[in-house]
Amino acid sequence: SQSLSYVTISHFASMEERRTLIDSAADLKRQETEDALSAGNTSTISNNNSSNHILFASSTNKNCDRYSVKTLLNEGAKVASSTLLNRLLEFLDGSGKDDSNNPNDNPHFISQGGGEKMLVLAKEVFGSNSDLRHMDVRWYAEPDETGTLHPEPKVNVYTEGGHFAQHEDGMQLTLLVVLTDEYEGGGTAFYRDLDLSHDDLGDTAENMTNASHSLQPEAITKPPAGTAMIWGGTLQHMALPVTKGARAVYVGSFDLM
Repeated sequence: SQSLSYVTISHFASMEERRTLIDSAADLKRQETEDALSAGNTSTISNNNSSNHILFASSTNKNCDRYSVKTLLNEGAKVASSTLLNRLLEFLDGSGKDDSNNPNDNPHFISQGGGEKMLVLAKEVFGSNSDLRHMDVRWYAEPDETGTLHPEPKVNVYTEGGHFAQHEDGMQLTLLVVLTDEYEGGGTAFYRDLDLSHDDLGDTAENMTNASHSLQPEAITKPPAGTAMIWGGTLQHMALPVTKGARAVYVGSFDLM
Protein backbone atom coordinates (compact mmCIF):
# COMPACT_ATOMS: atom_id res chain seq x y z
CA SER A 1 0.00 0.00 0.00
CA GLN A 2 1.02 3.64 -0.35
CA SER A 3 1.59 3.98 3.40
CA LEU A 4 4.14 1.17 3.65
CA SER A 5 6.16 1.46 0.45
CA TYR A 6 8.50 3.72 -1.43
CA VAL A 7 9.77 3.75 -5.00
CA THR A 8 13.41 4.25 -6.01
CA ILE A 9 14.17 5.75 -9.44
CA SER A 10 17.77 5.43 -10.63
CA HIS A 11 19.57 8.03 -12.77
CA PHE A 12 16.85 10.60 -12.11
CA ALA A 13 18.85 13.83 -11.80
CA SER A 14 21.89 14.80 -13.83
CA MET A 15 25.17 15.90 -12.28
CA GLU A 16 24.56 19.41 -13.65
CA GLU A 17 21.15 19.64 -12.00
CA ARG A 18 22.51 18.39 -8.70
CA ARG A 19 25.43 20.81 -8.82
CA THR A 20 23.13 23.74 -9.60
CA LEU A 21 21.04 23.08 -6.49
CA ILE A 22 24.04 22.45 -4.23
CA ASP A 23 25.93 25.52 -5.43
CA SER A 24 22.92 27.79 -4.96
CA ALA A 25 22.52 26.65 -1.36
CA ALA A 26 26.27 26.97 -0.73
CA ASP A 27 26.33 30.50 -2.17
CA LEU A 28 23.50 31.54 0.15
CA LYS A 29 25.25 30.00 3.16
CA ARG A 30 28.49 31.76 2.23
CA GLN A 31 26.75 35.11 1.85
CA GLU A 32 24.94 34.67 5.15
CA THR A 33 28.22 33.89 6.91
CA GLU A 34 29.94 36.91 5.38
CA ASP A 35 27.05 39.17 6.37
CA ALA A 36 27.18 37.85 9.93
CA LEU A 37 30.94 38.44 10.13
CA SER A 38 30.55 41.97 8.77
CA ALA A 39 27.91 42.67 11.40
CA GLY A 40 30.07 41.13 14.13
CA ASN A 41 27.38 38.57 14.87
CA THR A 42 29.29 35.31 15.31
CA SER A 43 26.36 33.67 17.12
CA THR A 44 24.44 33.53 13.85
CA ILE A 45 27.25 31.46 12.34
CA SER A 46 27.35 28.94 15.16
CA ASN A 47 23.60 28.67 15.77
CA ASN A 48 21.72 27.08 12.88
CA ASN A 49 18.34 27.88 14.41
CA SER A 50 18.97 31.63 14.04
CA SER A 51 19.02 31.40 10.24
CA ASN A 52 15.82 32.44 8.52
CA HIS A 53 15.72 29.25 6.46
CA ILE A 54 16.02 26.87 9.39
CA LEU A 55 13.05 25.42 11.23
CA PHE A 56 13.18 26.67 14.79
CA ALA A 57 11.91 23.32 16.19
CA SER A 58 15.27 21.85 17.21
CA SER A 59 13.54 18.71 18.46
CA THR A 60 12.56 18.01 14.86
CA ASN A 61 15.87 18.54 13.13
CA LYS A 62 19.45 19.26 14.10
CA ASN A 63 22.49 20.43 12.12
CA CYS A 64 20.32 20.67 9.05
CA ASP A 65 20.26 23.75 6.82
CA ARG A 66 17.01 23.87 4.83
CA TYR A 67 16.84 26.13 1.79
CA SER A 68 13.49 26.79 0.12
CA VAL A 69 14.00 26.83 -3.63
CA LYS A 70 11.17 29.32 -4.15
CA THR A 71 12.05 31.88 -1.49
CA LEU A 72 15.83 31.56 -1.08
CA LEU A 73 17.65 29.96 -3.99
CA ASN A 74 18.66 31.44 -7.34
CA GLU A 75 16.98 31.24 -10.73
CA GLY A 76 19.11 28.33 -11.87
CA ALA A 77 17.97 26.30 -8.88
CA LYS A 78 14.35 27.19 -9.62
CA VAL A 79 14.72 25.95 -13.19
CA ALA A 80 16.36 22.72 -12.01
CA SER A 81 13.59 22.21 -9.46
CA SER A 82 10.84 22.69 -12.03
CA THR A 83 12.61 20.24 -14.35
CA LEU A 84 12.79 17.59 -11.64
CA LEU A 85 9.09 17.89 -10.80
CA ASN A 86 8.05 17.70 -14.44
CA ARG A 87 10.33 14.71 -14.94
CA LEU A 88 8.66 12.91 -12.05
CA LEU A 89 5.14 13.64 -13.30
CA GLU A 90 6.10 12.44 -16.78
CA PHE A 91 7.57 9.30 -15.25
CA LEU A 92 4.31 8.65 -13.42
CA ASP A 93 1.92 9.23 -16.30
CA GLY A 94 4.20 8.22 -19.20
CA SER A 95 3.65 11.53 -21.01
CA GLY A 96 7.32 12.36 -21.65
CA LYS A 97 8.73 12.46 -25.14
CA ASP A 98 12.01 11.00 -26.33
CA ASP A 99 14.78 13.60 -26.20
CA SER A 100 18.31 12.74 -27.18
CA ASN A 101 19.50 15.80 -25.24
CA ASN A 102 18.02 14.53 -21.97
CA PRO A 103 20.75 15.17 -19.34
CA ASN A 104 20.28 11.84 -17.60
CA ASP A 105 22.63 8.92 -18.07
CA ASN A 106 19.85 7.16 -20.01
CA PRO A 107 18.48 9.51 -22.71
CA HIS A 108 15.32 7.38 -23.04
CA PHE A 109 14.50 7.64 -19.35
CA ILE A 110 11.50 9.92 -19.76
CA SER A 111 10.05 8.36 -22.91
CA GLN A 112 10.00 4.94 -21.24
CA GLY A 113 8.11 6.26 -18.22
CA GLY A 114 7.47 4.17 -15.14
CA GLY A 115 5.16 1.67 -16.78
CA GLU A 116 1.85 0.25 -15.65
CA LYS A 117 2.75 0.18 -11.96
CA MET A 118 3.40 3.93 -11.94
CA LEU A 119 0.12 4.59 -13.73
CA VAL A 120 -1.65 2.63 -11.01
CA LEU A 121 0.29 4.51 -8.31
CA ALA A 122 -0.56 7.90 -9.82
CA LYS A 123 -4.25 6.98 -10.02
CA GLU A 124 -4.23 5.85 -6.39
CA VAL A 125 -2.38 8.90 -5.08
CA PHE A 126 -3.71 11.75 -7.23
CA GLY A 127 -6.99 10.35 -8.51
CA SER A 128 -5.67 10.70 -12.06
CA ASN A 129 -2.85 9.27 -14.13
CA SER A 130 -3.00 11.45 -17.22
CA ASP A 131 -1.61 14.89 -18.01
CA LEU A 132 -0.32 15.35 -14.46
CA ARG A 133 1.92 18.28 -15.47
CA HIS A 134 -1.15 20.43 -16.07
CA MET A 135 -2.63 19.90 -12.63
CA ASP A 136 -2.10 22.51 -9.91
CA VAL A 137 0.72 21.76 -7.47
CA ARG A 138 0.42 22.67 -3.78
CA TRP A 139 3.71 22.28 -1.88
CA TYR A 140 3.95 21.84 1.85
CA ALA A 141 5.05 25.10 3.49
CA GLU A 142 6.23 26.04 6.96
CA PRO A 143 7.03 29.36 8.65
CA ASP A 144 10.37 30.65 9.85
CA GLU A 145 10.83 32.55 13.14
CA THR A 146 9.28 35.68 11.61
CA GLY A 147 6.20 33.86 10.34
CA THR A 148 7.29 33.99 6.68
CA LEU A 149 6.27 30.85 4.83
CA HIS A 150 9.03 28.89 3.06
CA PRO A 151 7.47 26.25 0.82
CA GLU A 152 9.09 23.07 -0.29
CA PRO A 153 10.86 21.80 -2.28
CA LYS A 154 13.99 22.51 -0.28
CA VAL A 155 17.63 21.64 -0.41
CA ASN A 156 18.46 20.07 2.96
CA VAL A 157 22.13 19.96 3.95
CA TYR A 158 22.93 17.73 6.92
CA THR A 159 26.33 18.18 8.56
CA GLU A 160 27.88 15.96 11.24
CA GLY A 161 25.15 14.88 13.66
CA GLY A 162 22.51 16.24 11.33
CA HIS A 163 19.22 14.41 11.30
CA PHE A 164 15.47 14.87 10.93
CA ALA A 165 13.24 13.11 13.45
CA GLN A 166 10.69 10.44 12.57
CA HIS A 167 7.57 11.91 10.99
CA GLU A 168 5.05 11.61 8.20
CA ASP A 169 4.71 14.30 5.52
CA GLY A 170 0.93 14.43 5.28
CA MET A 171 0.79 15.35 1.58
CA GLN A 172 -0.12 13.10 -1.34
CA LEU A 173 3.45 12.42 -2.41
CA THR A 174 7.03 13.23 -1.43
CA LEU A 175 9.93 13.48 -3.87
CA LEU A 176 13.48 13.18 -2.56
CA VAL A 177 16.51 13.42 -4.84
CA VAL A 178 19.93 12.46 -3.50
CA LEU A 179 22.37 15.29 -4.30
CA THR A 180 25.52 13.95 -2.62
CA ASP A 181 26.71 10.55 -1.47
CA GLU A 182 30.21 11.20 -0.08
CA TYR A 183 29.35 11.05 3.60
CA GLU A 184 29.13 8.49 6.38
CA GLY A 185 26.08 7.56 8.41
CA GLY A 186 22.89 9.23 7.27
CA GLY A 187 20.38 7.78 4.89
CA THR A 188 16.60 7.55 5.11
CA ALA A 189 14.90 5.10 7.48
CA PHE A 190 11.31 4.00 6.90
CA TYR A 191 9.07 2.80 9.73
CA ARG A 192 5.75 1.01 9.94
CA ASP A 193 4.45 3.09 12.86
CA LEU A 194 5.11 6.46 14.43
CA ASP A 195 7.24 6.28 17.58
CA LEU A 196 8.35 9.55 19.10
CA SER A 197 10.10 8.00 22.10
CA HIS A 198 13.46 8.31 20.34
CA ASP A 199 13.60 11.97 21.40
CA ASP A 200 15.47 10.81 24.52
CA LEU A 201 17.96 8.59 22.72
CA GLY A 202 20.59 11.15 21.79
CA ASP A 203 21.84 11.98 18.33
CA THR A 204 23.94 9.02 17.25
CA ALA A 205 22.89 6.79 14.40
CA GLU A 206 23.46 3.73 16.60
CA ASN A 207 21.07 5.03 19.26
CA MET A 208 18.41 6.01 16.76
CA THR A 209 18.43 2.77 14.78
CA ASN A 210 19.17 0.16 17.47
CA ALA A 211 17.49 1.46 20.61
CA SER A 212 14.62 -1.02 20.78
CA HIS A 213 12.53 -3.33 18.68
CA SER A 214 9.77 -0.72 18.44
CA LEU A 215 12.19 1.67 16.77
CA GLN A 216 13.60 -0.76 14.24
CA PRO A 217 12.94 0.59 10.75
CA GLU A 218 11.37 -1.49 8.04
CA ALA A 219 14.16 -0.32 5.72
CA ILE A 220 17.18 1.99 5.59
CA THR A 221 18.23 3.26 2.19
CA LYS A 222 21.31 5.19 1.00
CA PRO A 223 21.10 5.27 -2.80
CA PRO A 224 23.77 6.97 -4.90
CA ALA A 225 23.65 10.61 -5.95
CA GLY A 226 21.17 11.26 -8.74
CA THR A 227 18.67 8.71 -7.43
CA ALA A 228 15.11 9.77 -6.62
CA MET A 229 12.77 8.26 -4.07
CA ILE A 230 9.03 8.84 -3.82
CA TRP A 231 6.59 7.83 -1.09
CA GLY A 232 3.10 8.57 0.16
CA GLY A 233 2.23 11.05 2.86
CA THR A 234 1.44 8.50 5.59
CA LEU A 235 4.76 6.66 5.40
CA GLN A 236 6.78 7.17 8.61
CA HIS A 237 10.42 8.02 7.97
CA MET A 238 13.41 9.93 9.28
CA ALA A 239 16.78 11.22 8.11
CA LEU A 240 19.38 9.32 10.11
CA PRO A 241 22.30 11.21 11.67
CA VAL A 242 25.32 11.93 9.51
CA THR A 243 28.53 10.82 11.23
CA LYS A 244 31.06 12.33 8.82
CA GLY A 245 30.89 14.75 5.93
CA ALA A 246 27.74 16.40 4.61
CA ARG A 247 24.62 14.94 3.07
CA ALA A 248 22.53 17.08 0.68
CA VAL A 249 19.09 16.17 -0.64
CA TYR A 250 16.41 17.91 -2.64
CA VAL A 251 13.05 17.16 -1.06
CA GLY A 252 9.47 18.29 -1.31
CA SER A 253 6.00 17.04 -0.40
CA PHE A 254 3.05 18.09 -2.53
CA ASP A 255 -0.57 17.61 -3.54
CA LEU A 256 -1.89 17.73 -7.10
CA MET A 257 -5.31 19.28 -7.62
